[in-house]
Amino acid sequence: MNNAIYDMIQNGGADYGFVGLSTFFKALFSPLVLPYTIIMILLLIGLCMAAYKAPRWVRPIGQISMIVLLLQMTFGIIQLYDCYQRLGFNVENRWSNGYIGMGMKPFISVAIIGVIIYLISLFISIAQKPRI
Repeated sequence: MNNAIYDMIQNGGADYGFVGLSTFFKALFSPLVLPYTIIMILLLIGLCMAAYKAPRWVRPIGQISMIVLLLQMTFGIIQLYDCYQRLGFNVENRWSNGYIGMGMKPFISVAIIGVIIYLISLFISIAQKPRI
């Protein structure tokens, strides 16, 4: 994973110019975060199945997505700063916002998916509660 970040920064990175839906999906399916994206997709499929078959599992699946999100963001930040350290960035060099944004965009796109899965699980669990 660290080598992918290193290569991305050394080669100028992917073209994430305009922030739109295509940019979001480019970042979401980049090789850096593809394992996390697959986990989030599996959690979304499990959430849809649980809403139909096992309603008690809806909220725990949403909480699992938030835990995966936190772990993914932590590992992503550690890898990003490890790569910056290998490249020789320090306080005197004044990191460019472009480098930081280029490294964080794929991880933030997966974080958005994790929050959406958690919100869907909350809405489903609220809709399945008995009315008073």
